[in-house]
Amino acid sequence: MVIRLRVLLADDHTIFRKALRMALEMAPDIEIVAEAVDGNGVLKGVGESRPDVVCMDLSMPGLDGVAATRQLLALYPEVRVVGLSGHVDLLRVAEMIGAGALGYVVKTAAGTDLIPAIRAVSQDRTYISQELGIQSIGDLDRLVQAPVGQETPSSR
Repeated sequence: MVIRLRVLLADDHTIFRKALRMALEMAPDIEIVAEAVDGNGVLKGVGESRPDVVCMDLSMPGLDGVAATRQLLALYPEVRVVGLSGHVDLLRVAEMIGAGALGYVVKTAAGTDLIPAIRAVSQDRTYISQELGIQSIGDLDRLVQAPVGQETPSSR
């Protein structure tokens, strides 16, 4: 018997969210249990559906993904979060990781990265899209703290 990971998708772009849902539902070990269009919807949806993992867009109206992640994990520390965004700015990535997300997937790589990210964070492992040009959270910390003018992967 396959253990299914319960996932909540949060993104304010309906077409993108529906496409993600279709792609994720093809994985035998993933079940989409709820969707949300903003951070408040995430908090409500997690309370009702109790997902294992939330795929959280950073830029949503009202309560954005970073603030929603902080509030979510204060209420439900057992839930794991994957940040999901078009932003490749390492400062935004660092904000999301600092809020408690264990993973970060760039939307342009969601087709290949989101399923492995969900699986990794569900096992308390980190996952960072290769498109960001970093290998670990430690690399992110060092690059974010680099002196002004020093090259980072997102500035190449």
